[in-house]
Amino acid sequence: MCGRYVLAEDPTELAVVFGADLGAELVAPNAKGSSIFTPNFNVAPTTSVPVVTAANSSGESSRREIHVVRWGVVPRWSGARSTLLVNARGETVAEKSTFKKAFSHSRCLIPASGYYEWKRPEKDPYYIRHANGSPLAMAGLIMESEIEGVPQQTCAIITLAAAPNIETIHDRMPATIPRDAWDEWLDPSVGASDSLGLMRAEKDLNASPVSRRVNSIRNNGASLLTLEDSPPIPPDALL
Repeated sequence: MCGRYVLAEDPTELAVVFGADLGAELVAPNAKGSSIFTPNFNVAPTTSVPVVTAANSSGESSRREIHVVRWGVVPRWSGARSTLLVNARGETVAEKSTFKKAFSHSRCLIPASGYYEWKRPEKDPYYIRHANGSPLAMAGLIMESEIEGVPQQTCAIITLAAAPNIETIHDRMPATIPRDAWDEWLDPSVGASDSLGLMRAEKDLNASPVSRRVNSIRNNGASLLTLEDSPPIPPDALL
């Protein structure tokens, strides 16, 4: 699963990495005079997060756009509106009634510098990121949810069985989309069966133990990523 992640890049950096234009809500400052999102080292469900989508227009300046949505889907069948789905299983996402429509028409990329996972049974936290330091393009879905009576755009991260080098920490991991498949993944005209084949359980990842302070969403900052200067654990060492 993926229930917590890191996004250290700011909107301008993400626009360059993903070859995307910033949505209007990111170009205009918010009421406090700053961007609607800033680098976050402890992104948790219900946080407003940037997602990359196909451009809404046919303009030639960009085929992608970055918008901000709320992480965590409240499904329509949740009568009490208390159910929050932050992940969708890749093995069933194309068939499960909750996600089927979104997987066919509303796929997105969810940028992350890396993500946290807790190793069982000790529940020690690890920070997992791409070995070359580049942001991950996590496979995601955008769905409309009703939050306190107000319709909002929300998202969920698709997960897969963990790659062999990561399953020693946890048996699930975020699905990622390789760069050369970004446009195909975001294209709503690409069918569900073809889209399933684009998702990857990334193998080229490093994992490092991190501070248990990450357990509380009240804690933030780059200091969460260090634990007595522990070196990263390369992929082959986790096999």
